[in-house]
Amino acid sequence: MWQQKWYFLTSRNFLLRWAGCIALAGGVHAAAVAAPVPPLTLVTETFMPYSYVERGQVTGYATELLAAALAHARIDYSVQIYPWARAFQMARTQPNVLIYSIVRTPEREDQFQWIAQIAPRSVYLFKLRSRHDIKAHTVDDLRRYRIAANRGDVVEEQLHQLGLNADLAALDEASLRKLVAGRVDLMVASERMLKDLCLRIAVRCEQLERVMPMPGLGDYYVAASLETPAATVHTLRAELDKLKSSGFMQRTADKYGLTLK
Repeated sequence: MWQQKWYFLTSRNFLLRWAGCIALAGGVHAAAVAAPVPPLTLVTETFMPYSYVERGQVTGYATELLAAALAHARIDYSVQIYPWARAFQMARTQPNVLIYSIVRTPEREDQFQWIAQIAPRSVYLFKLRSRHDIKAHTVDDLRRYRIAANRGDVVEEQLHQLGLNADLAALDEASLRKLVAGRVDLMVASERMLKDLCLRIAVRCEQLERVMPMPGLGDYYVAASLETPAATVHTLRAELDKLKSSGFMQRTADKYGLTLK
């Protein structure tokens, strides 16, 4: 009889604990389902053809790619174009911020949550075609020249790391104007970016020529601020991977004349 009573009490305690665990698990699951995903702020710069304003809307290859991923993930967002230094600071210090198209470097590795690579980076140093005095084939050759760079941009970081003379501006348009005016000797840009800049500020691209590749290349990524929820990062990483596997990423790149290989 005593043994039967002990078994009954033990079984009852087990059932009560089991029921409590189920209720607790159900409560956690319900809370997880009910918890809203915080809206994201996307920050970037004017950087054709990756991100730029057209008819009052931010568009471009990277913008379209992220818009598709966020739509599939059902995450609300807003997107803003700023000078790069401001966008970079926001992504370093504020929660729920995505930044693109950002170059991934060892120095930046621990400052962000890196979501996905969205395009390769291929940039060069350009000079005025009339500047026959400028000749550069190595990093050592570059040490005698003033090189335009955006404040807070990866080019500024790379120039300082290489011990080169960076002449800083807030926008690429200002750097190109300096180059044309002879206030700097060289400017770093991709060929597509330089072409778009020339059109934007009415400069003839024919008066510019490529000197050499920019040392220390890295690819373009989308990254999240450190205080963005890890679940959001994982979801967007999965969605961007699906867009790549489905061919959407390549089709969007083709639309903007970009090569992803």
